[in-house]
Amino acid sequence: MPDAGGQPKSKENDPEQLSRLIDLELAQKRAAWKEGASRRQKIRVASFLFLFLLIIASLLAFFVLSSRLNQGRANPRATPTPAGSQH
Repeated sequence: MPDAGGQPKSKENDPEQLSRLIDLELAQKRAAWKEGASRRQKIRVASFLFLFLLIIASLLAFFVLSSRLNQGRANPRATPTPAGSQH
């Protein structure tokens, strides 16, 4: 007895059609996995870049502060005299 599509109805599925459907499903899953891996790689690169910039900024701040402290120790400022105590 033929179905609505005009094809004879068989109780057994065509093995070749099943194989094609499985291949299609696996190809779709593989594409989804690659997309997910690409996102994870972008996030990983961004996080390493952020950490690198944070470390560079910390080293730069340490260098600037330590050089200013060393300048302050080498050249102590004279204490200003109050304006009211001048004779």
